[in-house]
Amino acid sequence: MLDSPADGYRLLACDLDGTLLNSSGVLTGAVSHALGRAVAAGLAVAVITARPPRDVPAEIRAGIPPSAYWAHGNGALVFRPGERAPSRQLVFGPDALLRLDAVLGAARPQWALAFDLLDGTVVRPGFPPELTWSWNAVEWRDGVELARPVVKVLACPFESCDAELVASVQELVGGHAEVTASGEHFLELGPRGTGKHGVLGWIAADLGLQVAETIAVGDGLNDRDMLRLAGLGAAPANAGAPVRAAADRILPSNDENAVAHLVDQLLGREQ
Repeated sequence: MLDSPADGYRLLACDLDGTLLNSSGVLTGAVSHALGRAVAAGLAVAVITARPPRDVPAEIRAGIPPSAYWAHGNGALVFRPGERAPSRQLVFGPDALLRLDAVLGAARPQWALAFDLLDGTVVRPGFPPELTWSWNAVEWRDGVELARPVVKVLACPFESCDAELVASVQELVGGHAEVTASGEHFLELGPRGTGKHGVLGWIAADLGLQVAETIAVGDGLNDRDMLRLAGLGAAPANAGAPVRAAADRILPSNDENAVAHLVDQLLGREQ
C-alpha cells in the first residue's frame, strides 16, 4: 500500500496530448518536475493516452517518472511500471473487425478509415495524409490483414468530431466498439472494454485502491468519462466545454503547465 499523500488521493492519472504536453507537443521541465514531486509525496502516476507506444518520443518518456503506468490506445494496452510487455491487451478479433467495417461502410461510405495495429498503422486511401504526420510505421493500402491484431479503428468523417457525433456513431455501431474522439479530426473506435475510465479503474485495482482515491486530468472527449469516474476530475483551461463541464476543477491551460499547478495545489505549495 502506498504512503498517504496529499488530500487522501493515491493515484494521479493524466492524459498526454493537450494535458501533460503543451501545444507544441513538449513535456516542459515544470510538468516533469511536478510529476516527480507527486511520486515523492506518495502518489502513483499513470499516463493514459490515445497514442500507441511507438508514437511517444523517447524524450517524453524520459520526463515521466519510471514508476509510472502507461496506458495506450485509450486503455487497450496497459504497461505496468518498467514492463516491456502489456499486462492488459484488448484488440479486435477478425469477426468483430469485419462487422465494424461493414457497418461503417454501409452507413458512412464517404468516411476514410485507418487501423492502428500493434506494430504499425494501416491507412486506407482517402484518409487525409496531413493527419498522419506524427504517426510511425504507416502503411497505405486498401485493406487490413485480419491476422494482425487491431487495437483501434480511426474514422475520418471530414467534419468536426464533437460529442453529438460520437454519440450518434456509438448508437450506430452498438456493442461492436467503444467510440470516442481525442481531437476534432477523427473518431476513435476501440474494442469492447476499452475507454480511459475503464483503464483508470483497472490501474486503481492493480494498486489496491478505490477509484475515489484517484485524480484524473484530461482535455479531450475521450477523457470525459475518466474525469467523471475519478475521485477528483480536473481539466486544463484548453479543454472543450463538454470536458470542462465533467470536471470538478479547472486548471490553467496546458501551455501554462496545468498539471504542475495541480500538483502544487495538492501538495500545498500553491494558494
